[in-house]
Amino acid sequence: MTPFLLFILGLVGCAFYFFIMNSIEKGMDQATRLIRTGQAVTQKMTVDQFRKAICSGAGAWIDCNNLKVFAQAADTWTDSLQPTQCLGNTNNQNQIMKPTDLIAIYTGNASQVVIVTTCYQWNFTAKLPLIKLGNSPDGSTMLQTATAFRSEPYPSN
Repeated sequence: MTPFLLFILGLVGCAFYFFIMNSIEKGMDQATRLIRTGQAVTQKMTVDQFRKAICSGAGAWIDCNNLKVFAQAADTWTDSLQPTQCLGNTNNQNQIMKPTDLIAIYTGNASQVVIVTTCYQWNFTAKLPLIKLGNSPDGSTMLQTATAFRSEPYPSN
């Protein structure tokens, strides 16, 4: 009986993991459209407003306080343009994104290549008794999503 219950709990945990990841990716897809079309620039959206747009698209089950957003832009697709690493990267230049900065500072201008990365600290695994499945020191799991695109040639203001 115990192995069966552990199996069922494992299936529920995996389903919950994929549900949370899919929710964050959905929020990312909706919010990055604002960058891709230039709406984030024309609306003078801040980094914090962009982060909240991701949370809004992801759903109420995402704790927005645990979500960090990183963005970078370049003129062309280059090897130096990589998604931000959420774990184990202490000298990350993108971590200086202040919540009050305009998102346009980090996402560049029209027709530029943009990479947006989100890091979500999922505390579900830290709450499991006896088993530490998380990849963070506190037992939580760091979930990372990234999207790359070339923004549209929107008119500049």
